[in-house]
Amino acid sequence: MSDKEKQELTTINQDEVLTPREQTVVKQYLKKVDIRILPIFSLVYLLAVMDRANIGSAINLGLGDTVKFTKQQAPWNVSIFFVFYIICETPANILLKKLKPHIWFTIIVCGWSITCILMTWARTPATLLTARGFLGAFESGLTPGVVGYMPYWYTRSEIGLRMSIFFAAGTLSGVFGGPIAVGLSSLTIGNIPSYAIIFLIEGIVSLLVGISLYFLVYDYPDTVKFFTPEEKELIVRRITNDQGLASKTSMSMKQTINALLDWKMWLYAVMFFAVNFAGVTLGVFGPVLVSSLGFSSIRGTLMSSLPNAAGFIGQLLTGYTMARFPLWLNSIVFAAIGCFGICMVAFTHFSPVPKLIMLCIGGFGVFPNIPIIATWMSINMGGISKRMVASAMTVSFGGIAGITAPLAFNKELYAPKFTLGLALNTACLALICVLALFFKFYYDMENRRRDNNPVDVSHLSEFEQRELNDKHPDFRYKL
Repeated sequence: MSDKEKQELTTINQDEVLTPREQTVVKQYLKKVDIRILPIFSLVYLLAVMDRANIGSAINLGLGDTVKFTKQQAPWNVSIFFVFYIICETPANILLKKLKPHIWFTIIVCGWSITCILMTWARTPATLLTARGFLGAFESGLTPGVVGYMPYWYTRSEIGLRMSIFFAAGTLSGVFGGPIAVGLSSLTIGNIPSYAIIFLIEGIVSLLVGISLYFLVYDYPDTVKFFTPEEKELIVRRITNDQGLASKTSMSMKQTINALLDWKMWLYAVMFFAVNFAGVTLGVFGPVLVSSLGFSSIRGTLMSSLPNAAGFIGQLLTGYTMARFPLWLNSIVFAAIGCFGICMVAFTHFSPVPKLIMLCIGGFGVFPNIPIIATWMSINMGGISKRMVASAMTVSFGGIAGITAPLAFNKELYAPKFTLGLALNTACLALICVLALFFKFYYDMENRRRDNNPVDVSHLSEFEQRELNDKHPDFRYKL
């Protein structure tokens, strides 16, 4: 091994000290990356959440009068989406590594857009459930894909704010989704039922955006042409030292197995399940839940945007808090706020307006934990291949929440109080607090152990060191 190669290896998993000039260049290239990546993927995620959650508004606006579901079939309107979402997530992330990102994201967005359009003409339970299954299969590649794609461009210290912006876009769709659904349902297009117009128009918009992704998505930082030579050299060096270049990394069975055998990944998955159980409650069942407080169907659909708006504010706030406070503290504080708000809705006898305010407090605490947990998991996996598998499995557990939550919010069985579902929300948020505190103590202990017991791995090649992922002796877990 040459002296130059040895020097490069010494910076793996270590914070690099930049010169004043390099700090300026970093700001320059980050601005270029942010402008080209964050707006388009935030828009795509907004449309994705809107296309999956519009079933809640459709149910509240008359879908059940046309598509006759039994009491047992009704919850599967939402659940079937997440069944296929879970099944397809890990294969989807592996395909992202096989295909270039601009091709992969174009395929999945166009796929779910066409499916959403076809839902316009679903008139039986079987056809609607089949369409919802395909919608879940196509959308399964987006969230874990973006969680894996973001670190192609950002170091571990830079990714938190970007994750907050990305996930906030999904919550923003909940703010506008209800009012947009009400507006679209008031249109008249031939003999199409009013609720089905929601599927048609939103699907067409998503399809147009999906086609544009082929031209707007960039693959890897070392292959694009919008950097100056100085910017490209610096971003390639920093990403290589931080986690390795995606264009130089391939998926392997060994890395897949290593990820699946990591108990930390499974605890993050449980945390993501817990926060998504509450997220599905507010995001998909918001219109039904708000209506159950004593508002009409249309008012309930419109006012369901308020808890989502509170959650959007909370998610934007995490862009500030994650940069200044430990991730474990962020997670506990927001989960505790959400737990308080939902507990007040479930176990008090307030009138509708105070309960709606409590639901907004719940939304403010629930939604911020989605980017917090996703970011925390991503930056502590250690390498690209392991992170791709871990992000898919973690988000898959969020999909399990999408299957189970509708069973606890079956309108035919549990309306109007939905005590069971709200109690489960409270328990899930309390579980997040417990696991975040556990991670805090474990990571603190492990980092101290590595500080006090340094291990020399300079005899290993760069590939061998990369294969160690978060077990590399110079790797330090982010608290």
